[in-house]
Amino acid sequence: MSRAKIWWQTLRPRTLPAAVGPVLLGQALVAPGSFSWLIALLCLVCALSLQVAVNLANDLFDGLSGVDQPDRLGPVRAMESGLLSAAELRRGLMLTLVIAVTAGLWLVIFGHWLLWWLGGLSILGVLGYSGGRRPYANRGLGEVAVWLFFGPVAVLGSLLAQQSPIDAEAVMAAVLIGLPVAAILVVNNLRDRHTDARAGKLTLAVRLGPSATRGLFAALTLVPLLVTPAVAHSPWLWAAWGIACVAALALNRKCWRYDGASLNPVLGQTALYSLVMAAWLGVRLVPASV
Repeated sequence: MSRAKIWWQTLRPRTLPAAVGPVLLGQALVAPGSFSWLIALLCLVCALSLQVAVNLANDLFDGLSGVDQPDRLGPVRAMESGLLSAAELRRGLMLTLVIAVTAGLWLVIFGHWLLWWLGGLSILGVLGYSGGRRPYANRGLGEVAVWLFFGPVAVLGSLLAQQSPIDAEAVMAAVLIGLPVAAILVVNNLRDRHTDARAGKLTLAVRLGPSATRGLFAALTLVPLLVTPAVAHSPWLWAAWGIACVAALALNRKCWRYDGASLNPVLGQTALYSLVMAAWLGVRLVPASV
């Protein structure tokens, strides 16, 4: 395997839609006259860099702590499999964080002062997920953190960067889009619950068990659709809502039917579904906010 392919695999490209959708949704909610293409691009670069950084940090810290073992059911981890060394992963992590901070500095200088706090919180979130003495992912807080950073922080942070006012529709969008993104981690932890329990990593899937975890997945993927039904006078919105519902039900069928390594495709499909949900929330809520 070439070095480029090893690094591309390590970045976990199937998870990247999780970073794209919330930022695009936030940009779609920017008030007329406040939108800047440069700010939108910087928001996207910052979000993608942080997503890649947390993927690299997870590979590095889980490899160092012994959570990743040869019987891992998920995609190959670079450090555990010997494809990349800890030093190489650290350099990759530092590079992605530098990119995120560089893009973020422009945003905080020309955006709202609250972005200083959100940016610092995001960096701590990346490093604290699986790193440090007490990683919060090991205490069942991973899904909550994903909801926070890929929901309120990503969407409302995009609005703050554009100096756009935050209205009720934006808050609703921020709260709801974080749910299907958190569902990606639910699938991941459902798949890994046995090896995580062995390593002492007490994720929600370990604490709740498989049935309750699948119920949580159903709630995270279906609630946004139930809260934002299509309006009766728009057949196009009803069609879009119906397509999103079919996608959600298909994902839930797979989540309940499959287990172990068979859930790997569902993880990527859930990431794509979060992108679909970002598009749906944009179509459904943007007209109400302009």
